[in-house]
Order: sequence, then structure tokens, then C-alpha cells
Amino acid sequence: MIVLYNGRLVIERKKLSKNWQANYKIPNTEERTIDLCTNNVQEAFITAQYNYFAIRDDKTYEEVAESFVGKLKCWSCIHWLARTNECSFGFPEAMQVRGQYAQRCGLYDDCVKVKNDLPFWYLPAA
Repeated sequence: MIVLYNGRLVIERKKLSKNWQANYKIPNTEERTIDLCTNNVQEAFITAQYNYFAIRDDKTYEEVAESFVGKLKCWSCIHWLARTNECSFGFPEAMQVRGQYAQRCGLYDDCVKVKNDLPFWYLPAA
């Protein structure tokens, strides 16, 4: 279970055979639970955050996701600990500015880039 934004967003997976779900308790809106349609914790974490911003700001999921395209975010870094929702180096700025500290962080390392930079012999067979 991952708790964000003072308990207003709770991401949990009740069984290994089920997808991650997010429970949203945002002021002035009804409480809701959304199936995040993934069993990957990082994908669930990002999708839940986009949904949270969309509900909070009264926007669509697509509008929120589009606003983050091409921008570095702390939770896309290999040093981000999704389970504890913090930077493994202990930078408090990471969540204080909605993950935008990654743009200024000298230690940011994109997990997608790292995966794509591995030598061909290291990648598992398809």
C-alpha cells in the first residue's frame, strides 16, 4: 500500500492476482476507487498520480498526462522508492514540488533510458 497526499490518495493491491487500485478522498468530491489496469507498481504509481491531479483540478486524464509529456519527474527516476514515496538519496524537494525537482537534480537517472542503453546481449530474449 502506498499513501500519498496525506491519505487523499491510497494505492493498493489486495491480491497478487489483481490489478493495483487507487482510492481517492479529495475534498469537495465524492470518494472513489479506480482500477489502474496494471500489475506493475511504477505504472500504477504514475497513473494514480495523473488521476489524482485530474480529479483535483477538474481536468481529464489525457490533459494531465499531456502536461507531463517531456518533463522529468522524480517518480520516473531509478532512485525513486515507490513503496515509501521518497527519493533514495533523501531529497525532500522531490515531493514538495510535485516531482518537478528532477529537472534540477544532478543525480536523476531515467529508468527507461537505462533499460534502453543496456547492451544487446544483456536484454532478455523476446
